[in-house]
Amino acid sequence: MPPRVPDLARPPLWPSLLALVAALAACTSLNEEQKSHRRAEIRARWQVTVSEVVGLGPYLAATLEGEQGRWRLYFPRSGSCLELIQAGQRPVYRFEGPFGVVVGEDRTQRCSPVGVGSLVEWRDQQPRRRSQYLVPREQARFAPIPLGEGDPDGQLLLHGSFPLALEIRWPEPMDAVAVVPATPACRAQLDLRKTTMEFRAEGEPVFVLLGDAGPCPIHGFALPLGL
Repeated sequence: MPPRVPDLARPPLWPSLLALVAALAACTSLNEEQKSHRRAEIRARWQVTVSEVVGLGPYLAATLEGEQGRWRLYFPRSGSCLELIQAGQRPVYRFEGPFGVVVGEDRTQRCSPVGVGSLVEWRDQQPRRRSQYLVPREQARFAPIPLGEGDPDGQLLLHGSFPLALEIRWPEPMDAVAVVPATPACRAQLDLRKTTMEFRAEGEPVFVLLGDAGPCPIHGFALPLGL
């Protein structure tokens, strides 16, 4: 019968445990490095092309396309924004402030967005407040904003309180402007001045105003300008 091997002669477990800890640390370090790189990319500046520019009351709605993606943003319809935010222009976009800033080629002209029309992308880059299985509801109160001459008839502006905008870390949910399509369901909301608002953590639309005439999706939010 072979002699029994003493326990002390068996290979100790701690080198394997140390290797495992080291591997986990490497993964953690890599994840942090990736996150840091992503944050640097987001905060970098890149050239964009302006397209699909339309007037919406006191705002200019425009799409910016660049290496980092495609965003629909709202700008003041005044000052340097009137020159920078024109279809075909190629300014530089920098991530600073709540919604970034657009800078002209000569770096003397600057225009800061005051709202976002790409709510799905905005929501998905924010830390999640709720589970995707929850569909919270709150009451929204608002009044319509008249559009200017020549503005498209396909959009409506609603100025008021939209509490659920907190779900996407919107800076001023109690004093915001919602952009909605001019559908019969959305037009029916104008007489009510208040309705139930719904937030969706997955898919689109992100926000919906509910009513007897049907759902009214919110296309974007902007900060009030001189209202």
